[in-house]
Amino acid sequence: MAHGTTRGETAINLGGDPSVIGGHRVIRRLGAGGMGVVYLAETRARTPVAIKVIHRHLAADPAFRRRFRREVMTMRRVARFSTAAVIEADLDGDVAYVVTEYVPGPTLFSAVSRRGPMSGSELDGLAMSTAVALRAIHAAGVVHRDLKPGNVLLSPVGPKVIDFGLAFTADSTTLSVTGMGTPAYMAPEQVRGMVSAASDVFAWGGVMVFAAGGRPPFGSGGGHDVLYRVVHEDPVLPAFDGVLAELVGRALSKDPAARPTAAELVDVLGAGATTVRLSAPPARRPYRRWMWAGAALALLTAGAVVTPQTIASRPPQPSPALSPGPSPAQTRPPLPGTNPLLADGVRFYTQPDTEAERQARTWAAQGRTADAALMRALSRVPQAMWLAGGSPADVTRTVREAVTQARRQSAVPVFVTNNIPGRDCWNGGASDTGAYRGWINAVAEGIGDRPAVVALEPSSLARMPGSPECPKGGEAAVQRYADLSYAVDTLTGLARTAVYLDGGVPGWPAFTQMAERLVNANAARADGFYVNAVGYRPTGQSLTYAANLARCVHLKATSCGAKELKAVPDDTPGLPHFIIDTSRNGAGEWRPPPGRFPAPDEWCNPPGRGAGERPATGTGTPLADALLWLNSPGYSNGRCTRGTSGPADPAYGIVTPDAGQWWPDQALERARNAVPPLTP
Repeated sequence: MAHGTTRGETAINLGGDPSVIGGHRVIRRLGAGGMGVVYLAETRARTPVAIKVIHRHLAADPAFRRRFRREVMTMRRVARFSTAAVIEADLDGDVAYVVTEYVPGPTLFSAVSRRGPMSGSELDGLAMSTAVALRAIHAAGVVHRDLKPGNVLLSPVGPKVIDFGLAFTADSTTLSVTGMGTPAYMAPEQVRGMVSAASDVFAWGGVMVFAAGGRPPFGSGGGHDVLYRVVHEDPVLPAFDGVLAELVGRALSKDPAARPTAAELVDVLGAGATTVRLSAPPARRPYRRWMWAGAALALLTAGAVVTPQTIASRPPQPSPALSPGPSPAQTRPPLPGTNPLLADGVRFYTQPDTEAERQARTWAAQGRTADAALMRALSRVPQAMWLAGGSPADVTRTVREAVTQARRQSAVPVFVTNNIPGRDCWNGGASDTGAYRGWINAVAEGIGDRPAVVALEPSSLARMPGSPECPKGGEAAVQRYADLSYAVDTLTGLARTAVYLDGGVPGWPAFTQMAERLVNANAARADGFYVNAVGYRPTGQSLTYAANLARCVHLKATSCGAKELKAVPDDTPGLPHFIIDTSRNGAGEWRPPPGRFPAPDEWCNPPGRGAGERPATGTGTPLADALLWLNSPGYSNGRCTRGTSGPADPAYGIVTPDAGQWWPDQALERARNAVPPLTP
């Protein structure tokens, strides 16, 4: 929705439109769109402003209001010089609206349509101004998602980009192309429902093509026809002078990693064609990220949904960054980052006042001195902090407090996120994709630029919708991959955060199936994967399994026989790394006598188990970044009846606590059976 008007335009009759909004006198309606209506108004000081009023049916949705509030807060951080600055907003009243600077002047679309294409210094100025605007937008953590000629205003002081960060519909949880941008200017990965700052650069290239030639680079016509050309065909480019030819060509690359950043566009355009030439794509990922070319992803193109079962058989495709909304990942340039696990002398954060510590105090007061000492020793082992649910504000505050306390200990905190919609086979989690991604943004905001390790969503790949482990909900599999991809890109974009995906446990799920799921979940942009977070496999077994899984992922899950895996040495460039959860595996797995229980459920509160090796980065295995306690030795897996009528667990003779509940007796047993022993 453009703010500007030109001479001779007829004002739209207000009809039922308001005459005053937030104390500002409405002059006329400027336009309307999927989110709401934009009015020209004036303040009490007679300063012209543009007011965007959100449609009531959207404003009535609490989730939408939360997303909109975050968008507006982010917009306020964007530099004012090349955008329509936010002046004020009311997001809680009966009428939700945002007031921005009014930018007079035609849109680029209307100007080119009336006057014809641009050239020379006028085109160069447009290229620089829009690149500067994108750089400012990306620096504020915003991805525009809908850069197009209609969203570029030719103001008296130069071009300005508008409507950034608001290009989503109420149903932004879907992969519908109608909610993700304008087809003629969408990047190939955006067609898949995956966008990032690189997608905005692709759109910038399309805008330059339109400005110089009067038509989009992939033509016009039906939306799906255009999208097919975007994904499969080369753009049609007009003649450009100087360095613009190379910059636009690079910007329109199918591979997001081959495109220049907005900052690079500004640098090259500012240097001029005679002094700077780009000969090769710059490195866009930190050196610490393992990656390979052509990771397969689920696609949504030409109206056809590609199921997880067909993904791995497709020709290799680039693995794009996924970020369909603003996230702190885009607040920093793609400079080399640091994985805190790779530093020397790493110490891990020990949480204060844990359940184990409180239990120790209780038993000490009861005279159980030895048990209290053992429980206190358990509490002093650094363990991951689980994040499950809560409002974005709450999770940001919780994470920020933890990383602040960790900094005082000169330690690295470890977090486990457990909030993806459906979790492990429809077991709770965020209400929808929009809520989850906002929640992930909040986690990232809490971490900021401080060191942290994040293990994403236990069992999210081992028990994902539509898999043999979770047959129902197959239609949500593509969304699961997209949500995990978003989380990976958002959190790896932080300066010192390492991110690992769910790698299952040895033998579950099937080996190549697990590798394929990691490939499809955008694991190429993560720091690696973790194994045994829900299991009790011995460390040695997990190390062997994880090393072979890394090789299979490196081979893109296409040929993972023993011979092929053996041919990939540990020092192969780009081989993924991993971490092992050793929190409960000191005594290994539980093997009940055959036939003792109708359904042994070995994974559920197995008796006689013990805590395992302590968290450390000195693993002795090149691909293993760390041994960590991701799970906790003292929490119940749930009320398992092992195939009996219940309600008691026949292995214990009692009704066990619900899943996720602290179980003191089990914690004590695992502390007593720890290998190596815990030292009180």
